[in-house]
Amino acid sequence: MLSSGAGHTSDSTQRKGTTTILLLLIAFLIGISSIFNLIVGNQVAIKSAGTNVVTDKDPTTKQLRPNLNVYNGEEITKFLTGELPFPTGCTRNMNGRCRLKFKLGTLQLSSAQTLQQCYVDANKYKEHTLRSRNTVAASVSHKHKMIYRNIPKSASSTSRHAMMDFLEGQDLQLKHDELINLVHEDNYTMLSFIREPLTRFYSSYDEAYFRMGPWMGEGEIVWDKPKLREWFKNVKHKMDKYPYLYEGMKEINDFRKMYCPKEVLDTERFLDCNKYDSIDDGRLLKRFEQFVHDYDGIEPFDVHLNMQTTNLIYGSSGEPLPMSALYNASNAEKEWQEVASQKGVTIPDGEMKHGRHQSRRFDVSKVSEATQQKICQILALDYCCLNFKLPEVCDNVGLYCALEQMEGKRMWKKDDSLNVVIRPWG
Repeated sequence: MLSSGAGHTSDSTQRKGTTTILLLLIAFLIGISSIFNLIVGNQVAIKSAGTNVVTDKDPTTKQLRPNLNVYNGEEITKFLTGELPFPTGCTRNMNGRCRLKFKLGTLQLSSAQTLQQCYVDANKYKEHTLRSRNTVAASVSHKHKMIYRNIPKSASSTSRHAMMDFLEGQDLQLKHDELINLVHEDNYTMLSFIREPLTRFYSSYDEAYFRMGPWMGEGEIVWDKPKLREWFKNVKHKMDKYPYLYEGMKEINDFRKMYCPKEVLDTERFLDCNKYDSIDDGRLLKRFEQFVHDYDGIEPFDVHLNMQTTNLIYGSSGEPLPMSALYNASNAEKEWQEVASQKGVTIPDGEMKHGRHQSRRFDVSKVSEATQQKICQILALDYCCLNFKLPEVCDNVGLYCALEQMEGKRMWKKDDSLNVVIRPWG
């Protein structure tokens, strides 16, 4: 019996030993597999880091596409100038044409050079270009061979003052062929001034809001301006989409009371209201933010809301105007002094104060980040076509530009080089 018990114990011990060995072997194999996966994973991660692939935050894209690179501005610039060959492996648009994605404001080109590479869908933005379908409004100085293209809320009052009062300009409607001949055949310089898009949007809305208020139909502002009353009658339907904008307002004083200090109103020197910070209690700001939420940027209710880029194209084709230079509106006086000096004309210091400097009618500093980001999305065309960097608040909303192959000839191209255009990604 003892011998039998000892044999049973020995068999049990052997089985346990075998099980232990098998478990150790399995653990060893699992460990080898984990190490292999870690090595491969690190190799893949290193490889990915070297191919310039980044997380795609484009709102039109659900997930990162395997071959979707975000190019830097230096590379895109070299593709445009021919220093680098256009890549063959690229993301395709719905028409099968090659598209390259890059960050806004990173091109090593001036705003005027970038604009010349831009293409605007004239049909999509037709409400922006109603006035430039057949002719382009401009101030022209034949003596100095200069053409100034006006962009509202971008140093336009200052610029027209410089052209008319110092450079012997006159306001003309130029036919498209006539404009092209003046620039390309007669060597006229064509210039304009541009402004950071987000900042300009606040000014544009302020001006548009005032111009489209119900007080333009009747009341003290227009009682002796029948043509203005008739104009308003014909355009006021554009406000039907935004009934909340003028809720509770009928006369201009209803509006003034919302932003102008009472002690200023009591003086009846209403223009002085523009010199003081707004007393808005949040109602005007709330209406502005609701408008931005509802607005798609396609159908502006006033010309002041037209984008800068759509002021710099032929309205019938979407092709860019032959701009020689685009200057910074924030430095308009010095820029005009320099332009004039090149023509032998002196503009004295302090002579360029013709812009309508005024305080905002709501507190811009209280505009929410979400609203600012929506404005950047609306104005993506300006940021891409004028090579503006995004403000910091809009850095991470997934906005990009595209360099895209295009079929057909472009009116400004003189050679058979690759036909590519810049436009917002999406």
